[in-house]
Amino acid sequence: MLATLQRSYGGLSIKGRLLLLAGILFLPCVGLIAYVIVSMAQSADVSIRRGLSYAAQTISGAVDAEVRRYIALAEVLGTSPDLNADNLADFEAEARRVGLVTGDSWIIVSDADGRLLLNTLAAPGKPLGQRTSEGLRSQHRAFETGRPSISDVFTGPNSGEWVATVDIPVFKDGKPFRCLSIAMPAANYTRLLAQQDLPADWLVGIIDANGRYISRIPKNATTTGQPASAGWRANAKVDGIAEFPSIEGDRIINANAHPQLSGWTVGVGIKQGAFAQAISSTVKTATIAATTICALALLLAAGIAASIARPLDSIAVKSAVPGAAAPSDPPEVRALNARLAAAEQAQAESSRIIQDNFRLLAKAKDDASRTAEQLKLAAKYGRLGTFTWDGRTGASHWSDEIEELYGLAPETFPGTYDAWLALVHPEDQARADRDNKQALITGELDSEWRVPLPDGSIRWIEARARMLGGEGGSDPYMIGVNIDVTAAKEADRKRELLVHELAHRVKNSLAVVQSLAHQLLPRHDAKVRDFTSRLHALATVHTSLAENDWQGADLAALIRSQVAPFASAPDQLLLSGPTILVPVELTTQLALVIHEMACNASKYGALTTPDGRVEVGWSLGPDALHVRWQETGGPAAQEPPVVGFGSRLLTRTVRHLQRTFSETGLTCQFELPWLENRGEGAAAALSEAN
Repeated sequence: MLATLQRSYGGLSIKGRLLLLAGILFLPCVGLIAYVIVSMAQSADVSIRRGLSYAAQTISGAVDAEVRRYIALAEVLGTSPDLNADNLADFEAEARRVGLVTGDSWIIVSDADGRLLLNTLAAPGKPLGQRTSEGLRSQHRAFETGRPSISDVFTGPNSGEWVATVDIPVFKDGKPFRCLSIAMPAANYTRLLAQQDLPADWLVGIIDANGRYISRIPKNATTTGQPASAGWRANAKVDGIAEFPSIEGDRIINANAHPQLSGWTVGVGIKQGAFAQAISSTVKTATIAATTICALALLLAAGIAASIARPLDSIAVKSAVPGAAAPSDPPEVRALNARLAAAEQAQAESSRIIQDNFRLLAKAKDDASRTAEQLKLAAKYGRLGTFTWDGRTGASHWSDEIEELYGLAPETFPGTYDAWLALVHPEDQARADRDNKQALITGELDSEWRVPLPDGSIRWIEARARMLGGEGGSDPYMIGVNIDVTAAKEADRKRELLVHELAHRVKNSLAVVQSLAHQLLPRHDAKVRDFTSRLHALATVHTSLAENDWQGADLAALIRSQVAPFASAPDQLLLSGPTILVPVELTTQLALVIHEMACNASKYGALTTPDGRVEVGWSLGPDALHVRWQETGGPAAQEPPVVGFGSRLLTRTVRHLQRTFSETGLTCQFELPWLENRGEGAAAALSEAN
C-alpha cells in the first residue's frame, strides 16, 4: 500500500501536489474552526453569566446609594436639638419647613419600647399606637448595634403602601431615648429598577431578608410583599450564579448580589430558554461565517496553486545547494537560491541571538529569585508583612509574615475587611476603621493600632499603604505593609517613664533644698528669701519644661509664671509679642533674668504699688530674641548705688543691655542670642554673678 501511495504521489503534478497540500491543511483548519465555534459558545455562556453578575452588582450599588441617601437624611435629623429635647412639634415643623417631609417619604419617631410618638403621614389627633413587628425588629437592631438599621418591607398602617424604614438610634445620657425612622416606599425601588438599561428578557428583583419581594420587573403576576420563589429563597444568601425555578415555574439562571447597607438581596436572571437561544444564535452565526470562509479559502487555494504551477512548469532547478544556481536557470530560480543562502545565514544569526537571550533570561530569573529571597528574609527579620487590597472585590491578600504578626496561621486570613477589623483591639477599632476609610480619599494610609494575640499579649502594628489606580475608570488598588513596632512602643513608654521620674526627682530635690534653706538659714534674712525665691523660679521652669515634654517653654507663660508671684493683681502684667517656644537651652537663664527683674520691681519699682504696671514686649530677630521691660505707675526709678546679684546676672547673661532710670519708671532692653548653643549658659552666669 505504501508503495502504491508513493507511486501515485510521484505521478502528481505540482498543481496537484499544491491542491493536495491545501486539502491536508484544510482538515486541521476545519477542526480548529469547530474548536473556535465551541469556544465561542462557551464564551457566550460565560459572558451572559458575567453580565448577569455585573448587572446584579450594579443594581446592588444603586440600592445602596438610594438607602445611603435616606440614612444621611436621617442622621442629619437625628442631631436636631428639638428631637433631643423631645419637642416633637417644633421638630416636625422644622422638618416640613426645610422640605424633608414629602410625598415620597415621611418621618416616624418612636420611644425605646416602640410606641409611636410622631408620624408625619398620620392625620392630626389620630392615635398612633405601636410600630409594626418589622419596624420594631429593625429598631431593636439599631439600638443594639448603635448604627442605622434597614427594616424588611411591611404595609404602612397610615399610608396603606408597602414600605421599608431607615431606623436611626438616638441616645440620651448613654441610654436609648428615641428611634428616628424615615419611610422608604417600595415604589421608589420599582422606579430604580425601571431606570436600569437591561435586556427586555431579563428578570430583575429585590427581596428582603424574609424572602419577600420589594420590587420586580417585569412584574407579571408578582406584587410587593409576595414571597419569592422557593428556589430563590433557598439561594438568597449565595453570592454569584444559581439555577432554580422562577415564581412562574420557568427554569432561570440567576445572579445574586447583596447590598452592604441592608439585609436585602438583588437578583438578575434570564430564562434558560432565552439563555440557550442567545448561545445558539452565536453558534449559528459563527458556523455560517466559518463555512463561507472555508469555501472562499478553498477557491483561493485552487487559484493560487494554478498561479504557482504555471511559472514553475518552465523552471528547471539544476542545483540543490543554496546560491549555486546554473547560469541557464531562470532568474526566479537564481533569486530563490540567493534568498535561501541569505535565509540560512539569518537563521544561523537568529539561533545565536536566541541562545544569548536564553542565557540572559536564565540569569535574570536567577537574579529575581535571589532578590525575592532577600526581600522575604528582610520581611521576616524586619518584622514586617505586605498586603494588597482590591477595590473592585473588596478582598485583601496577606503575606505569611503579616498573618504571623496578627497571630494567625499561614493562609488562614479570610481576606475580608470585617475579618481584619475583628483582629484589631476593640479600643482601636474605631480609629483604625476611620483611618482606613480616610485613606480611600487621600490615597495614603499612615496609622497604627494594637492587636491582641492568642497568648494574651498585645502587639503594636504600624500600617503604611498607598492607593494605586482609581482614576480614568480603573478600579482602586492598595498596596502596603504592616510593621511590628511593639519594641519601639515599649521603648517610648520606658523613656517617658524615665523622663517623668527624673522630673519628679528633680522637683523633689529642689523642694528639699528649699526646705533646708527655710530650716537652716535665718527666716527673716532678705538673702535667704531671695535664695528660696530663685529656687522657686527654677522649680517653675522645670515644671513648664516637663509639661512640654522637654521640647521648650512658651515665652508668654514663662514670663507670666515668674512675674505673677510678685504682682498683687493679674492686670499689673501686660504682655505683647508673637507666640514663641523658648529652647530648653535658654529657658533657665531667661527665667532667672525675668525673675530678678520682677523681684527688683516688687522691691523698688512698679510692683510696689497697686497702680503699678509692668509691660513686657518681645520680638524674634534673625539671631537674637529682643526683650523690652517697661515699668509705669510706680515710684521714680533710680540707679542702684551698688551692683547687686540681679545686675551682675543681667550683664553676664544678656547682650546689648540698655537700662533707663526715669521719673515714670525703669525701661530695660536686652537681647538673648538665639542660634548659639547655650547649654551651660545659666550655670556660668550664676557662677559669675556670685
